[in-house]
Amino acid sequence: MDIKYYDLLSTAIIGVALIAVINYVFMGNVDIDGIVYLVFGYITGYFINAIGSVLEPIYYKTIGGKPSDLLLTLVPGQNWTGYGKVRFYAADNVIKLLKKELNDPNASAQFLFEYAMKKVNNCKDTRVQAFNAQYAWSRTILTSVLLSNIVFAFRFYNEWIFWIIGLLLLFLSWNRFKERGYYYAREVLNEYIKQEKL
Repeated sequence: MDIKYYDLLSTAIIGVALIAVINYVFMGNVDIDGIVYLVFGYITGYFINAIGSVLEPIYYKTIGGKPSDLLLTLVPGQNWTGYGKVRFYAADNVIKLLKKELNDPNASAQFLFEYAMKKVNNCKDTRVQAFNAQYAWSRTILTSVLLSNIVFAFRFYNEWIFWIIGLLLLFLSWNRFKERGYYYAREVLNEYIKQEKL
């Protein structure tokens, strides 16, 4: 089996970490045979990724929508799209290019992005795949923190320090998920513009 670094990070490591949390909270120790731990960790990580995928539309609602759609939605009186930290200044140009290439003046932002993504995924020597992996990793971390907080709440619900640390970690992982989503979408669109100019 060809295991990429993303698979190792997002499945095995995250799964082992959550198994350790569950084991500590409910059994008071982390003493499990290493191979068994790794197997359970990989399986748990696999399902954490699946849960993250299911929760993704909810995550998008909490950040104001899909970053790709928002980057391709012009804002009247503003020469950029995105949000304060991750801005995209070429939205007007890329929308015109995509609609012209598709010969569809009424194409939705989602359809435009999917087309741009399809074009740049075939290109070599781009940073798109790395940005995609970082985005997916951020989603997995957010899901892991959310699930870990739920597990820890069973034991530490009356500890104020748990709520401070848990909510802080949840906010930080949520914010990173948002940033990585925008960075990935912007990288796809920048790469599309670059390919069109070649």
